[in-house]
Amino acid sequence: MTYNGTYIPKKHRTAGIIISLIVVLITALLVIFALLKRNTDRGSLTETNSRNLMDTKALESLEFADARDFNEKLVAENDDYELYLTGSNLSITIRNKKTGAVIRSTVAEDDGKNNAQWVGFMKSGIALNVINGLNDAGMADLINDENEIKIAPVENGFYAKVAFTKYGFSLGVLVRLSEDNLLVEIPDKTIEETKEGLYIGAINLFPFLGYTYLDEKPGYMLIPDGNGALIYLNDKEGRLSGGYSQMIYGDDTGFKDTSTPSLFWDKYQTVNKEKNILAPVFGMIHTEEGIGFLGIVEGGAQRASIEAYPNGVTMNYNRIYPKFILRKLYVQPTSNSNVGTITLAERDRTHMDIRVRYCFVSGEDADYAGLAVRFRKYLLEEMGLTPKEEGYKTRIDFLGSEREEWLVFKKTVIMTSADQIREIYDELKDEGLNDILTVYKGWQKGGLYDLPVRNYRADKSVGGTKELTKLIKECENRGIDFYLYHDPLRINPEENNTAFNVVKRIDKRLYEEPTYMYVYDRFLFLTPRRSNYYLNILQNDLSKAGIYKLALTGITNRLFSYSYSGQYYSRTSTYEDYKAMISDAGKTFGLAMEQPFAYLWKYADNFLDMPVGTSDFIFEDEKVPFLAIALKGILPLYSEYVNFEANKREFFLNLIEMGIRPSFLITYEDSSRLIYTNSSDIYSSKFVNYKDEIILYSDELKKVFEAVEGAFITDHERLDNGVTIVSYDNGAKIYINYSDTMQTVDGIPVEAMSYKVGEAR
Repeated sequence: MTYNGTYIPKKHRTAGIIISLIVVLITALLVIFALLKRNTDRGSLTETNSRNLMDTKALESLEFADARDFNEKLVAENDDYELYLTGSNLSITIRNKKTGAVIRSTVAEDDGKNNAQWVGFMKSGIALNVINGLNDAGMADLINDENEIKIAPVENGFYAKVAFTKYGFSLGVLVRLSEDNLLVEIPDKTIEETKEGLYIGAINLFPFLGYTYLDEKPGYMLIPDGNGALIYLNDKEGRLSGGYSQMIYGDDTGFKDTSTPSLFWDKYQTVNKEKNILAPVFGMIHTEEGIGFLGIVEGGAQRASIEAYPNGVTMNYNRIYPKFILRKLYVQPTSNSNVGTITLAERDRTHMDIRVRYCFVSGEDADYAGLAVRFRKYLLEEMGLTPKEEGYKTRIDFLGSEREEWLVFKKTVIMTSADQIREIYDELKDEGLNDILTVYKGWQKGGLYDLPVRNYRADKSVGGTKELTKLIKECENRGIDFYLYHDPLRINPEENNTAFNVVKRIDKRLYEEPTYMYVYDRFLFLTPRRSNYYLNILQNDLSKAGIYKLALTGITNRLFSYSYSGQYYSRTSTYEDYKAMISDAGKTFGLAMEQPFAYLWKYADNFLDMPVGTSDFIFEDEKVPFLAIALKGILPLYSEYVNFEANKREFFLNLIEMGIRPSFLITYEDSSRLIYTNSSDIYSSKFVNYKDEIILYSDELKKVFEAVEGAFITDHERLDNGVTIVSYDNGAKIYINYSDTMQTVDGIPVEAMSYKVGEAR
């Protein structure tokens, strides 16, 4: 044997092996010791990082007292806030020491118009939805139901052991005050169900925190619908029959069928399809008292909903809170023909550490802009986001090829080839426009909906792989960001074998996503493992070709539970798989993402299809740019397509107001060629019809973005005269006049349906 050309005697080799093994063993022991120490530190009751749960064993070793010993007792305080506890119903009160303003979690005296169950709900800090057999209509609260509560002080707060003795339920609630934060946690290991046939369906956490009665206090609730919406705390006079109840990160398709948008009116009181909740946030503002909070669901968001109910819906109280779903009932067919069904409860509950952070705002910060600014601080300091916004670009996406039915085959419909993209770029360059971001859709062999994409093979109709690679390299040299569109989630059953590797719902029925289109009427979902497999193959192919930009959809904005091969996988499982998948991809590739959920923002280079509006629920009183305020200056935000906006001038002003870049979906050929394809909803896209508009948007918006480049929004104000003022931390102010007459604000005249960029005075 030789090593570096030198012979090593056998006995010396043996000794070397032994020494190496000893070194490895010592290293392993050091690593294990370090991990144990880290875990021990995490479990300390003096944990400095309040994001982490305390160790449950440490919590159980505390000295507990009877809940009756805590009656409006001060349990924590700092320079700004005091935390009071009434133990008998786990009611908390937060008081601002400088202003005297308070936020309470339970109703002290109800108006006498509610039955016993609702009175118990509004007077309890914690309330549980109960599954009794096959019925989930029950409620357990701390007023009507037998319970035992033990409380122990901890640093900056308290820990409560709560037992609902009638039902055999118990859980632990940890509450701590830190600066302007209140952290509320329910460790998963503390949740117990001890009686057969009785299960916790959901946990309603401080459902009346910040509540108000009718219109006794002016203010509003912030709901995370679209970019953000407000529900005023005025008297609704009984006009509303429902409130806001939406799952964080969208519906769980493992349990819910996809419906057509027209079917949502009765349930949701909306005229459009509801928008996914992109960030796990909600808020309450009392404007007159100058106090409010932003709630951030840090743990358990994968299976939680945001519940917001204006007065008149069930009771005369305004309330907003998170609801954590532990189990659900579902209907299981007993035959392939769906003739018989049986209702079942999930075999095992969802296991998750529940954690909600309430960030308090006061004074001038007690408004929706203040909540957004606070959320931005959280994203930067707690979520680890770093600003990536650099320069201005107009997003110009292209559709390459589609398919339509033709006799017994499917015929290729060529919309925009690589050469035609080159031609469009040259025309725009001649007009002075070279600041472009492009997502190329339908580039792959088989066209836009030949899914999944298994490798880097461009359709011959758009020029083939060699020509597309050449175009991408040219874009790199010209400073154009060129992304290949990729959906790792969906598979087309008409084009591919779907016998394996596709997900089923919890009821073991195949999940199908209808398209309501002519050529392909449905898609299926790949399992996360299979999605990862195909994504890795594509990434390897692209790396070999020197291509490192992908625009992802599907796995960025869908989250679901599912069954596969007889095994059940929770939304938490899917969440972990997708997060790991995208994190790995982001190490090599620049990633643009379509409407990514908040847990993916740190991996995104560009946020595509940022919603400008909301779902237009009938109970929404005002649309606000909550997400835009929070993310402007951190991520480049790109709008949904301008092509399909009815009021383009208003939409243009919306983009200026929110710091969102414009997006266009462009084809070289006329969109009429798409009428018999799955892209028949693209009714206007031909470049020659949009060239002037693209240049106009780009010229105008580039000037605005240059004035606020790298700056954060500090304030957002809407005046009664129709003018909106957006203030930035670099001193710039943008005045947007949405009225039909000229307005003068701060001495600056602003024409009707126009804007001005000024400086702070």
